Amino acid sequence: MGAKEIQKSIEKYALSYAELQGWQEKSEMIPIGDQKTGCIGEFYAYLYLIKLFPNSKISYAGHSEKGWDIEIRSNLITERIQVKTVSAYSTTRVLSPIHDGWNQLFIIYLDKSFKPLGFWTIKDVSIVKENGVLKSRKCRKPDNLNSGSKDIPFGKNRVKELIVAIDSATSA
Repeated sequence: MGAKEIQKSIEKYALSYAELQGWQEKSEMIPIGDQKTGCIGEFYAYLYLIKLFPNSKISYAGHSEKGWDIEIRSNLITERIQVKTVSAYSTTRVLSPIHDGWNQLFIIYLDKSFKPLGFWTIKDVSIVKENGVLKSRKCRKPDNLNSGSKDIPFGKNRVKELIVAIDSATSA
């Protein structure tokens, strides 16, 4: 592959990046941000939450909020979700820092087409001390139960539930 082909790939990526940026600016369904892998993961989490809580208000946190990314509000509940996403492009699978302030932590592993292969929901808030942060934690590999940081209780891979929610929202 030569420089010309690489340049064409960069141009295609730039077009896709700009298109996704445009959606971020005009739709409440995907958060604004330049870390596109994280934004894609939060979008998938949003679709999952819409399916689980159809009568609730679901909204994104602002950029300055470190403890949670998505809030679910109804007369009965207020839940705050922190979403961490890695893709198969990451050789280390290191998650961005996990801050306290959430009720549930969603960890999403995407393949190289940015489709989910792994989805874990963690409800044990005690893994992060109050006002604390977990750094340098690794995402589990979807096909290896012994991988991932041991202090994160990954549990069952719920990717099939996530895919059903995504398909339900995107096939309409």
